[in-house]
Amino acid sequence: MAKTFDVIVPTMNNLSELIKCLDGFEKQSFREFKIFICVDGSTDGTIDYLQSARYSFEFEVLTHPGNVHKGRNETRNLSLNKITSMYVLMLDSDIVPDSELLQKHLDLQHKSDCISVGEVIYENRKQNIWAYYLQTRGKGKYNNMEEIPCYYLNTQNVSLKSNYFVELGGQDRDLTKSYGGDDTILGYQLGKKYGIPAFFNKSAFGFSIIHKTLDQALEQMKEFGAVNLKIIKQKYPELDKIFHFNKMESKSLYYRILRLFLVKPLAELVISTINIFPSFIKIKFVHFLVFYSIYEGYKTSTEQ
Repeated sequence: MAKTFDVIVPTMNNLSELIKCLDGFEKQSFREFKIFICVDGSTDGTIDYLQSARYSFEFEVLTHPGNVHKGRNETRNLSLNKITSMYVLMLDSDIVPDSELLQKHLDLQHKSDCISVGEVIYENRKQNIWAYYLQTRGKGKYNNMEEIPCYYLNTQNVSLKSNYFVELGGQDRDLTKSYGGDDTILGYQLGKKYGIPAFFNKSAFGFSIIHKTLDQALEQMKEFGAVNLKIIKQKYPELDKIFHFNKMESKSLYYRILRLFLVKPLAELVISTINIFPSFIKIKFVHFLVFYSIYEGYKTSTEQ
């Protein structure tokens, strides 16, 4: 018998976090769900643990043939031919869901055919500048239950009708090998094809701790600029307003001057002094560093 929710939880070598995530589902007030635990080549004992694990809810473990690593998009897509529910919830395995998370997503979707974009509360946002930055970006600029652009969808915690995700063919496989842009593209595709709105559902929340440092995050932004941004530009050229391709290579005087500030000495100065500034200044500096890193990756790959 089909459940109300099919929950897609991708995981890769983070067994301790996955266990906390699954423990959170034991405490859900709404019980009509099944979890697909999609394993992306884990070598940390995840599969052995899941083979003997016992939970009060139904779950199924999905892996790539040979348990190879294929990236998070193809890993979530393992569930495509298994989904039978009315709704799908995507939740990252490093998030501990609040006991009302499923119920709050369902409450919103009973009111409107929409994308319910849940909240992720970073418990170390006061200590980790990257966590603080993420808390303020994208959907974080909006109020509870406010409509947001579909491209602010985040697969960390999002729910929608299952048929939309399945008919779309899941997430873009071309963006699976590298970092960044894949959630934005999924939201864009959903909004364009089905015309459904997205709402920031802050009451459907989970907790997470970010272990990533600012330096590590900026390296990922550089990787995004070098790889996935190029793919997105080729496949979705109409998305310049979101990804700002024009800023990277426009010959206009304005953008030429703007790029003069995207230099390593200035970036190093910002990094070395960022901690002496108040939070609202730190956020602006991190935003500069993100754009600098994306540009560096984009420029380097163009020159090769």
